[in-house]
Amino acid sequence: MAAGPRRLLSPAHSAGPDSLKTLTLRLLPGAALIAATVALLSIPALAPLTTSLLPAYPLIGFLAGALLAWRFRRWRVLAATLSLAAAERTLAITLASHTPAASVVTAVAAAALPLNLTALALLPERGRQVFSWSLGLVAAEALAAALLAQPEAAPMATVLARSLGEGRLSVIGMLGFSCALALAAVRLLMRPQALECGMFWALIGAMIAFSVATPTSASIALAGAGLVLLVSLVETSHAIAYGDELTGLPSRRALTETLAGLDGVYTIAMVDIDHFKTFNDTYGHDAGDQLLRMIGARLAKVGGGGRPFRYGGEEFAVIFSDTALDDALPHLETLRHSIESTGFGLRGSDRTRRANNDAPRVTRPSRRVSVSVSIGAAEAGRRAAPAHEVLAAADAALYRAKRGGRNRVCT
Repeated sequence: MAAGPRRLLSPAHSAGPDSLKTLTLRLLPGAALIAATVALLSIPALAPLTTSLLPAYPLIGFLAGALLAWRFRRWRVLAATLSLAAAERTLAITLASHTPAASVVTAVAAAALPLNLTALALLPERGRQVFSWSLGLVAAEALAAALLAQPEAAPMATVLARSLGEGRLSVIGMLGFSCALALAAVRLLMRPQALECGMFWALIGAMIAFSVATPTSASIALAGAGLVLLVSLVETSHAIAYGDELTGLPSRRALTETLAGLDGVYTIAMVDIDHFKTFNDTYGHDAGDQLLRMIGARLAKVGGGGRPFRYGGEEFAVIFSDTALDDALPHLETLRHSIESTGFGLRGSDRTRRANNDAPRVTRPSRRVSVSVSIGAAEAGRRAAPAHEVLAAADAALYRAKRGGRNRVCT
């Protein structure tokens, strides 16, 4: 039966993965690196170590970050790393000088760097566009610095380069970093990804660099910001290799490695969406993707310490380490019931096709679509069965569930 155009399927009571926990985990590496940077700059006993790190630490950090970003074709990270390196060289010169012109250049750089990093965070991952915008911004900022350094602009330059209170960060720099950090915080709340977290902490590190008094301290702070970007790039690459982009769950590669490390008593469950092909054919692949994301979100909240994985297609796996089958079954049944009872609003296209440009468009009514899953589970037990055998047994139980009428849990 042919179906008319449909919009994406949206759960009426969607409950995604624990985004706060995800965000916290993503923020931890950058937080640790920035905390280490602050310790290097503020603890007197570490001063000899800080001095010994120069000039190798910034040079190696920026070079490694740039090469890794180029190798992975992450043009925004490459441009951001180069921007941090340029800021490090700028502060190495201006902080060693005490002329009015150097103060103006420092103030302009304090406003330019957060602007550049914010623009890079918002640009798409296209090399030509990233570098065109970056070069344009740098040229405009260099022109602004040159104009402010002119004698005629001295009153304005004095105001912009003035520090707040006893701090060393200029007024214009404080404004730039405040706006950039606010936008970065909103962005990482909306997309708690490693690169967004990396950009946020890189801004913190850069702000510290413009708040210190010596070129050595500024170099260490900016090198720390560059290291944050490098680590976030590694995290992103790991997520691509071991995560499923659509559902956000670990991928089959991660499942394979987890299976290899299982020991003792454990339970494996296989979960399959009932009639998924029919659903896809009827409502379209976009709706099918939305359904997969919803199922992934439900699986991410499974109880009993279960760890979900995207197995492939419409199939998922859940591993309950150190858990007997009888203890895992109530959580699997709760999962099955949660998916069955979830309401979906499958909306028609917002407007019907018009016979001419002046005819009004009519909104189609929405309706509910029910979805269920079949689950098969097996345990290793005391006989210490190999993980691939337990997985095969869970898969066989899954097929028994489907043959038995679907929307049930079989062992």
